[in-house]
Order: sequence, then structure tokens, then C-alpha cells
Amino acid sequence: MNVLSTGMGWIDIQYGGLNRYFADYSSAMKEHGHSELGFIVAPQGSQINTDLNIKNVTHEMEIKHYLPRMRSIQKHTNQAVRSFQPDVFNPHFAFYTTMVTRRVIPPHVPIVTHFHGPWALETEVQQTKTAASTIKDTKFWLKKQVEQLTYRRSDAFIVLSEYFRDILTETYGVDERKIHIIPGAVDHNRFRPHPHRDELRLQLGISPYQPLLFCIRRLVRRMGIDRLIHAMADVVQEFPEVRLFIGGDGPMRAEYEALIVRLGLSSNVRLLGRISNEELVQYYQAADISVVPTLTLEGFGLITVESLACGTPVLGTPYGGTKEILHPISEELMFKDGTSESISEKIKDVLHQESFLPSREACREHVLSRYTWSRVAEAVTEVFTEEVEKRKVFRT
Repeated sequence: MNVLSTGMGWIDIQYGGLNRYFADYSSAMKEHGHSELGFIVAPQGSQINTDLNIKNVTHEMEIKHYLPRMRSIQKHTNQAVRSFQPDVFNPHFAFYTTMVTRRVIPPHVPIVTHFHGPWALETEVQQTKTAASTIKDTKFWLKKQVEQLTYRRSDAFIVLSEYFRDILTETYGVDERKIHIIPGAVDHNRFRPHPHRDELRLQLGISPYQPLLFCIRRLVRRMGIDRLIHAMADVVQEFPEVRLFIGGDGPMRAEYEALIVRLGLSSNVRLLGRISNEELVQYYQAADISVVPTLTLEGFGLITVESLACGTPVLGTPYGGTKEILHPISEELMFKDGTSESISEKIKDVLHQESFLPSREACREHVLSRYTWSRVAEAVTEVFTEEVEKRKVFRT
């Protein structure tokens, strides 16, 4: 099939789970036999190093505001409908495709939308506590209306978890019969155990007997990083040699750096900032445990699957996609809740070897049996085929 997709950004330029998914997904769909054209929004002049048919719609000009980005996506989509002649239109970020109406997409072409998360809700929970409630409510309402313009014209939806299915039905009123749950996947050839793990740990300054915890998150409030840092103050009392490396950047970085100093954790907790894709794999491989302290809106848990693919067990909060991934392995991999007390209690139990931790081989096998891109491409193709068949009545 000719699949016309629109994403948000590109993983080598703009980090984030959606951008990584879109890149790996595009590659998997091509390998499955589809011809795909994808549009993303990246800074002007950015080089997209890929053999995939991915175009930056802002390459001609610097676009800093949302409205011009939406218009640019609309313009390029309109051109692609004539030249590429898609069989399926497959948006991955609803906001940018708001202006791509049914007047742009031919009636025989189904719109199958990937729902990667509630943009309105995500921005609402990340608002500062000082923001006026009326302003927050207005912004949430406006963003939600923009999202729903895209959702109303969609024939079908693909979500990565039951949790996001429920948000799509309960928050946006989407008919559950239109929703297909197809969990995400990981590039298991890139994310794999290191053949010489002890040497890698020494390169990173970690001794063979020093417990290393790793967390990769955008530094915003809902990710629960502050609670993890507070938990470490308790963990360090019993395990003074433990280290926690936190990768990622965001608006809360300065506050978290100050918190680490205030709690006297400078020798144990380190904010790595933004790290490269290669460094990300290395930290997963070197760590004894990955920690996912997210408080809300964890739609799939790509970092959970990435870590497991590298053979590293994961401890996480019992919410959303994280719970759906870890539950089949063991309930013991989840904190009781998202409080710092629960996080520290579980980490100490694991370090004391009083709580179950799967082997590195079992972690990887869990991924290979459930979260591969070949499985995703096959399942998505079935959805596309079904929706194309339904739309045949509109072909002239």
C-alpha cells in the first residue's frame, strides 16, 4: 500500500517517544512491503539522515509557531495526495493535521489515526501550580477542540495500550469499536545486551559491585523524577554506594539539581542531561535496574521495553502502559504507588534481594515474544486492509 503518514519530529533531532516510534514504525512498514511517505516538522536546515521517504515540511523556512506548521502540513499533504496517491492517510500527531480535512483526503482513502497521547491533558498536567485555573481550563478546552477536529474525521484509531484506549473513549468520546490496540515495539537489534558489560560499566565509572539505577525521562512534573530523587535519600542510607543516573532534559532541571544538592545526594544522583541514542543504549546495558516513576499519562512505556530488550529489569509505577508491560512478568516489579516511600521501599527490597527480579535473559525474551516491529507492521497492515475495504464504495 501507499501509506501517507504525518509525525511530529525526527528522533535524531528532537528526542521523544513519539519521534522514536515514528522513525522505527516507518522503517518497519517499509520492510513489510509498504511504500511510505512521511512528513515531520523539524528545525529549518536540519539534516534527516535516513533512507526512508521522510520529508521536513519546514525545510524552506523557519517556523516557530503552531499555525504555520499546520498550514505547511496541509500544503504538503495536499500535494502528496496528487503525486503519491495514498491508499491510507495515517497521522501520528493530531494537532499538526487539524487542517487536513476530508476535502484534502479523497473519500476512498481511509484515515487511520495513531493516538500517541492526549496532547491537551499532557500540557494541562505540566502547567505550573501558579497558573490561574481559568487560564489552564481555557487552554485545555481549546487544545482538546483542536485534537477532536482530527479525531472526528478518522475512520479508525491505533493505540498502544488499553490505558490509551480508555482515554480516547472517555475523554474524547471515540467509539470503542473504532479502536485497535497494537502495542509498540523496539528495535531489538539496537537495544540488546552488551557482550562485555563489566568493561562498559568501567568506562562509565561504575565498578562491578556498585548498584547502578538508570532513569530516562523528560524533566517535567508528571514524570515523577522529584519523587525518585526523594526516594534515593532513603535508599542511600542503607546502600551508600548506589548510583542513580537520570537522562533527559526539561523545564524542571534546575529545580531537580537544587533538590539533589539540598538532600546531600550529589555523590549518588547525577543528571546526565540530553544524551545521544548511542549513550542511551549504553546506560540501559550498564544499569542493574531501570526505574520508571511516571505518575500519569504513560501510554505505552517505550523506555520500559527498551530497557528490557537490553536485558535490564525495570521497576515502575503501577499505572498505564508501564503496568501492562510489567504485569505479565511479575507484580513485584511495580511500586505500590507513586509516592517516594513506595519507590524507596521497592528499590531497597530489590537491592537486599528480598524481591523478585527477572534474569537479564528473561527480560529480553519478554520483549522478543511480544514487542517486535514485525508484529506491529503485520497488525497495522490488517487494520489498513480492513479500512481500505470499507472505503471502496467511495471510489469513482
